[in-house]
This record gives sequence, structure tokens and C-alpha cells, in this order.
Amino acid sequence: MDDLQKVPQSPKTSPLPKNNNLKTLEVKIIDFGDAMDEVLAGKKITKLEWKNKDYYAFLRKKILTLHEPNGKYHEWIVSEGDLAGNDYIVV
Repeated sequence: MDDLQKVPQSPKTSPLPKNNNLKTLEVKIIDFGDAMDEVLAGKKITKLEWKNKDYYAFLRKKILTLHEPNGKYHEWIVSEGDLAGNDYIVV
């Protein structure tokens, strides 16, 4: 029994203050068709797969456009994978 180590017990109270002012963010994940409806309504969309909120799509001069994190824009040539995607969100 001397070889057993005592496991420290967890604290009884949280180390975070009770009023930590953290907000819950709800994100609706949509498919490509719904994402295009949002773009047509003037919103910007991104894919969770892109992993960068500064990489997004929107309409620019009536052309579906991608904005890259480096600030460059280019026309989005939609692939089969994009069409089948169901990981779009509005940003």
C-alpha cells in the first residue's frame, strides 16, 4: 500500500468566476443550395472545411466570388464537392 500515490482531488468550486460574460454562439450549418440562397440575399458564406473565416464567398458584380485571407478575390468555379457540401455557414 505504500507504493500507491494519492490522487489529488478536484476543487469543489470552478476556477472561473460565476459571471464570466461568455456568450454562446449558435451556428446553423447549411447545404450548398441554402448557402446560395444566403449569397443571393447579400450574405457571405464560408465552409467549415476552409478553416479560415477570412476565406469566404459572396456576390461581387453579380459574380460568385471567393475572398482569400490575403485580400485577393477570384471567381469561384464550383466543383462537385462544393455542390455536395453540407458544411456551409453564414459569416
